[in-house]
Amino acid sequence: MTAPHELHEFVVVDLETTGFSPRTCQIIEVDAVRVDMVTGARASFSSFVRCDAALPHHITRLTGISSDMLEGAPEGHEVVAELAGFIRGLPIVAYNAGFDMSFLRAAAPEVFETHPVVCALQAARRYLRLPDYKLATVARHFGVGQDAAHRALDDCLTTLSIFEGIRAISGARG
Repeated sequence: MTAPHELHEFVVVDLETTGFSPRTCQIIEVDAVRVDMVTGARASFSSFVRCDAALPHHITRLTGISSDMLEGAPEGHEVVAELAGFIRGLPIVAYNAGFDMSFLRAAAPEVFETHPVVCALQAARRYLRLPDYKLATVARHFGVGQDAAHRALDDCLTTLSIFEGIRAISGARG
């Protein structure tokens, strides 16, 4: 695993989906924040994704995303292609990256199968000693509030704040 402090440019990605399996479930929201730690430049990408099936009620309760919000949204393949262009080959940072990457790899294996990825959850486990490593717990450890948990942009920004804290710790340890 690349040490967090060694990454100077990366893209934090978060997805919201209709469930856990990329074979049977769909991406419904994609957000990403491209970060250059040297210049401080940041850019963001955000899109809902059209859902072919009825949106499960428990997903609406969890995320606050309704079927009405997805109406008229672009198709998944269009959003994933735009996301790939936004990422520009930079490493992806995600919290519980295996989950997000399983959906991206299912949607565009030619782009994401060998894409460099850093899991912020694994980094938290490596550099922190906490009772658990839920996103909310790690966020609290770094004094990061979550205004809209389980919404892709808020989770991206939370992950970014956590990753910045972990970068500082990993850099101090060398």
